[in-house]
Amino acid sequence: MVLCTVLHTFTHAYGAMLVPLYLLMVGDLHLGGVKSAAFIVTIYGITYCACSYGAGVLADRINRKDLLGWGLVVNAVAIVLMGLTRRYDVLVALAVLGGLAGTLFHPAANALVAAHYPKSPGMAIGLLGIGSGLGFFFGPQYAGWRAVHAAWHAAAIANWQKPCIELGLMGLVCGVLFLLIAREAAGAHTTRPAPQPLGEHLRWTVIAIALTLGCRDFAGVASISLVSIYLQKAQQQNAAAAGFTVGAMMLIGVLANPIAVWLSPGKRRLPMLAASLLCAGVIICTVPWASKVWVLPVLCAFQACQLGSYAMSDAAMLERCDGPLRGRVVGLFLSIAGTAASVSPWIMGFWTDSFGSRSYEQLAYVGPFVLLGVMLALATLSMPLIARMGEVRGGEIEPFTEITPRTMEPAM
Repeated sequence: MVLCTVLHTFTHAYGAMLVPLYLLMVGDLHLGGVKSAAFIVTIYGITYCACSYGAGVLADRINRKDLLGWGLVVNAVAIVLMGLTRRYDVLVALAVLGGLAGTLFHPAANALVAAHYPKSPGMAIGLLGIGSGLGFFFGPQYAGWRAVHAAWHAAAIANWQKPCIELGLMGLVCGVLFLLIAREAAGAHTTRPAPQPLGEHLRWTVIAIALTLGCRDFAGVASISLVSIYLQKAQQQNAAAAGFTVGAMMLIGVLANPIAVWLSPGKRRLPMLAASLLCAGVIICTVPWASKVWVLPVLCAFQACQLGSYAMSDAAMLERCDGPLRGRVVGLFLSIAGTAASVSPWIMGFWTDSFGSRSYEQLAYVGPFVLLGVMLALATLSMPLIARMGEVRGGEIEPFTEITPRTMEPAM
């Protein structure tokens, strides 16, 4: 459990660590704007999400311990290599490699820890999910801090590349230790009956939910890049300060998810989900008017509502389908909503690049932040679609299970 949680931390740290380094990358690589740096994160995210369904199928057929260990090793190697090259095309290729390795984590890890703790799978997955909040906090904060303050020098390695090398080597060591120490669950990968089919009604309902609730996912992913750009340009923060703010606002997700589900049992689930999305939308619109003192509290309030909505929406969906179907419901939703959301870092970079000299004015960012608020409001259109999935079946999903959004079971 501890080893899987550490792997979870590195998986999300790698996905978010470049966000506070955008401006440093643009200056060092002579890129055509923030959009070019954000494109690397976008490619990583698209690969990570688009391949999630296939990764779940793989996790059902191959030793999950090996998938997890080698997944982190390859991901870490890709991050280290990013710290050793200044070629943009190679950086994009390494983002694809890292995304392919990272996509193995959730299906394999959730299945592995649940198999090790069959009497309390919800609690096991919930504890595993602590790594998500830690990764989103640690990755941006560490990257921004080391890019500004790392004192070591080697060859022509730029400041933004130093945290890539350091975090990559840390992950490489952890991956090797995981392969040596961790073990597969007893009786894993024995012959299993053919999976129950999803059915046309459920399949198309989940697709419709992904297309509407996916607006929330787009806004959530976009907010990370937009906030980093806004802080460094409009509020004149350096990479270390911006990394700390981005990481701190994500850390609240460790508590927001289980608390949100605990406060919304039964018939309260969908109304509270809608209210959470609307509150998040209103809060994110106020960011351009927040002072430097208040910007972090405002962003934490936004993430408390936004991150908590993942827990409630997943609980509402999974409570309405049979256990053997949940993995594929999760995989189908994530492959659509997550892939679309992964484009948002590039869109935010392109949009803010178009501001020109106005990018250093706080009110220039009203448009992007308001758009995210509108998309969160549009996500409430998914409430009747979720209700169409049917009545809650069996017991309600355990609150602790919801600490990791959309990764309840391996996709089948």
